[in-house]
Amino acid sequence: MLISVFTLLTREINIFLGFSWRDWSATLIPGSLFSMGAMRTLPHAIDILHRYLYLIFWLTAFIYFFDLSNQITGVDEDLINKPDRPLPSGKVTLAGAKKRWLVSLLAFLAITLYHPILLTETISWIIIVYFLEATSFGDHWFVKSCLAMGAGTWALLRGSWKAIAPLTPLAERYVLAMSLWTGLLTHIQDLRDIKGDAAIGRQTLPIAIGDSQSRWIITLGLMPVSLVGLWIGGILALAPVLIAGAHVFLGYRILQRRGALYDHKTYMFYTYLFCLILALTAFDGIELGTSFSLVFDHIKRSSVLEAI
Repeated sequence: MLISVFTLLTREINIFLGFSWRDWSATLIPGSLFSMGAMRTLPHAIDILHRYLYLIFWLTAFIYFFDLSNQITGVDEDLINKPDRPLPSGKVTLAGAKKRWLVSLLAFLAITLYHPILLTETISWIIIVYFLEATSFGDHWFVKSCLAMGAGTWALLRGSWKAIAPLTPLAERYVLAMSLWTGLLTHIQDLRDIKGDAAIGRQTLPIAIGDSQSRWIITLGLMPVSLVGLWIGGILALAPVLIAGAHVFLGYRILQRRGALYDHKTYMFYTYLFCLILALTAFDGIELGTSFSLVFDHIKRSSVLEAI
């Protein structure tokens, strides 16, 4: 009996990874990094661990609900762009994916009701996913990348902070700046998916105005505006040379037309930059050379106080 349960659990974890692994650096990891800024406001290590565990459950449901919604409605695209995913590869049936979708939605709502302070972010994400996957609006570049991904980032980061501690004005400013940043630059992911997107009639920016033209617009138009947003939000000042230099490198890669695999690596670099920027906000005001020792000292002191 135990072996059967273990086998089932292992299979479901493996299926979850198959559906979601590409999106960890755009959801689970950045959400966790941003939450570290909120952790600095809490006095007790046990409280931090308890709230972070809750956040991990919420983020897992957040991304699993989206990935199942996206891949159930996008099988034809994935047959071209990502044939290794569970549905096009035959690892999971469409009926099985729909059952998991229902479970993930119910779990997402149940986790939220356990801590209703995240209700706004949860409902917002469900509505965003609905417009993306169940309406024709989600096929247009402005709704798909600018509005949906910008609003989705808002829900992700606000929820990640609020799961740990009350939102501060500074954190809210960071959230808005990063939401603008992703809304402008998420078009990068569409550079790698042109073939599959065109096959299903999706109007992403590269398809709507052309591959070459979109690369120049993203690099010389949208990227400078996104940096202005980071400057207004107080993020660029945290590490101006590092952030600006990373954007220059990202822009260089965007302008190269070396195939879908190269564009995929460019998109992954963009998600890593997303994580880096959020890490900078989380450790704002801490000397990086001593940050880890400060964290461990904080946990040690909290543990001693709780023992007393």
